[in-house]
Amino acid sequence: MNWIISELFYPDEVSTAQILTDIALKKIDKGEVNVICGPSGYEKSYNTQKKELDSRVKIHRIDLPSLDKNKIIQRILRLLLLTLKMSWAILVKVKKRDEVFLTTNPTFLIITIAVLKKIKGFKLEILVHDVFPENLVPAGLIKQDSFKYRLLSKIYNSSYRKADRIIVLGEDMKELLERKIAPKAGRIDVIPNWSDNDIHPITDFNMSEYLGVNVDNKVVFGFAGNLGRVQGVLEFIDLFTRAANPDLALVIIGDGALRSEIQKKIKYEDLQPVHYLGPKPRMEQNLFLNACDIGVVTLIDGMKGLGVPSKTYNLLAAGKPLFYIGDHNSEIDTYVKKYDCGWSFTWAKESEILSFLKGLPGKSNEVSEKGVNALKASKNYEKDNVLNLF
Repeated sequence: MNWIISELFYPDEVSTAQILTDIALKKIDKGEVNVICGPSGYEKSYNTQKKELDSRVKIHRIDLPSLDKNKIIQRILRLLLLTLKMSWAILVKVKKRDEVFLTTNPTFLIITIAVLKKIKGFKLEILVHDVFPENLVPAGLIKQDSFKYRLLSKIYNSSYRKADRIIVLGEDMKELLERKIAPKAGRIDVIPNWSDNDIHPITDFNMSEYLGVNVDNKVVFGFAGNLGRVQGVLEFIDLFTRAANPDLALVIIGDGALRSEIQKKIKYEDLQPVHYLGPKPRMEQNLFLNACDIGVVTLIDGMKGLGVPSKTYNLLAAGKPLFYIGDHNSEIDTYVKKYDCGWSFTWAKESEILSFLKGLPGKSNEVSEKGVNALKASKNYEKDNVLNLF
């Protein structure tokens, strides 16, 4: 029997839930799929999907008390409760020789499932979206030279080694996992995320009308996605406003831990060219991704190998060139250079970033050309082709 274990799943619209739902719908080609997942409504501000799921996907949902995931203590308590209840469900429901497909949310489940695998004797694949505890370092939640970090690394590295197969999102993540679990590394495969089938460029799109703000005759930078601690949104807003280019506008769509900080910054600093529009439903994704000229993808320093923003692939499919700020030789940096589909900077190259921003819209032809290249690059990440790799 096939099992998928994930904190997030249908009907939630956040990217991880959608990715795991797509994988489940692919796996039913081989028979019924059972899913153990957390409660729906992970992001309260997002609408949940109303379309019916295939009846061959059986959902076993874990109930939890209402806790705020954006507050550290409540988030940890939520993860502990979810891990305990999901672990019990796995112990009771999963049988010997069943195939278990686990993602790295909730992160504590990586530890308990290694023990459960030994007890139950099932086959285990882990899809790595977040690398723990390494991802705590750039977020400022732990120091890499601390005893706590070394202890967590030892525990998690041992747990990863129990997997029969590990799937990572990029070559930089593969290199990191190989170092983590050597010399007993199991099979590690790179399978990137993918673009949705309904994402495509829209010609003659009235951005101002859709967005509800006047961006006529502006070069519009669009950030759509998680407003978390490692996304570098606040840092990018600072650079964008310092460029002081009246021909530019920045539109931010999404939700996350830094939502209120972003709103306060825009309001109290009176940042006229920056517009925060809140979250948008997934059904409007093709619209809000087309409501920009350039797609912004940012990750703070130290995130190389720790994550690949899934929105990247839909931005490419919408024909939007990427404006990336993050570590050198990270996955998105590699894409930008390989496909010539945008511009890539490290945070240390502040003067170069400001110079680029001040030079627009004089580079309008370059923006168009790189947008064409982005659309061509997206053909490598079409949904059906990537899902076949699972």
